[in-house]
Amino acid sequence: MKKKKIIITILVILAVGIVGYIFYARQSRDVPVNIIGPSQKISIKDIKLFLKGFPAQSAGEDPRKYFSQEITNLYTVRFFKFIQMEIEFTNRDEHLKAVKAYMYSVLDPQKAEEMFALYEKFLDYEIGIHEKAKSWGQPKTADELLRYLRTVQDYRRELFGNEVADAMWGAEVMANEYTIRKNKIKMDQTLYGAEKEKRINELKEDMWGAGAASIEDPPQSDPEKFAGYQEKQVIYQRDLQELPAEQRLEKIKEFRKEYFSTDQIARLEQVDAELEADKKKEADYYAQAKAIMNNPGIADDKKEEALRELQDNTFGEEAEAFRRRLNIEKNTK
Repeated sequence: MKKKKIIITILVILAVGIVGYIFYARQSRDVPVNIIGPSQKISIKDIKLFLKGFPAQSAGEDPRKYFSQEITNLYTVRFFKFIQMEIEFTNRDEHLKAVKAYMYSVLDPQKAEEMFALYEKFLDYEIGIHEKAKSWGQPKTADELLRYLRTVQDYRRELFGNEVADAMWGAEVMANEYTIRKNKIKMDQTLYGAEKEKRINELKEDMWGAGAASIEDPPQSDPEKFAGYQEKQVIYQRDLQELPAEQRLEKIKEFRKEYFSTDQIARLEQVDAELEADKKKEADYYAQAKAIMNNPGIADDKKEEALRELQDNTFGEEAEAFRRRLNIEKNTK
């Protein structure tokens, strides 16, 4: 009996080792652009929904408008997640019974039957992916994220078939793939801005061809404009770091003109001036504080009092906030 247990243990270890080897052997290869092939014909419009942040389904939405033709599309997983939020999972049988009743109440009978069968499979998938992910490990780099994204989609394809899996998750996967690849280019500190922009445009071409230009809309709202402005600075980070201070400020002004109105630029410049004044004020304070601490003419028991007076004179109403910040910094060192 003992010998049998040892053999079983060895077989389990070997099986885990083989699974790990297969996964990491697949990981060692670069992931080619387009995890979801162009043959799937996923629309730019659908991908943009995920790039902008696909909102969860609300209670007031009628699911029938999303499934008038096929039951598998980008709204399917969203619908299933809504059901899971609305219908408590006490045990599988009771949960499925409630889900089936709900589906028949909001969908046509044939669609409800098809959707319920798909939901049962989706439930099994969620349990399976949770267990599988334990052996895959947490991705830490952009390349590992891409491999993880592909591995997860491959697992979905094994369970649901390529067509169904790509219909349900394809737009999300393409949006995630583009974001990961774009961020990898943006954060590459060896590249200058012009080269980064060239590579991002090439990435769009590789993923969407003729539709590349429309994948990201020009920013419209103020938050979108500010996000675009910040992204521009990240893309041109190396250029900005290598410029002398005066030229760096001029370059930043150029970026602001791309995104902001004259009034908005004036407000940003006012904020810049205030931040610069605060920075100078602190620098002056620390220089005077150092002089106090190094002054042999001031008794040690009076130095704390002199520093407090200096803080009050330098920061006025903000003196207490400054002292709290000093205490936090002191306690976290």
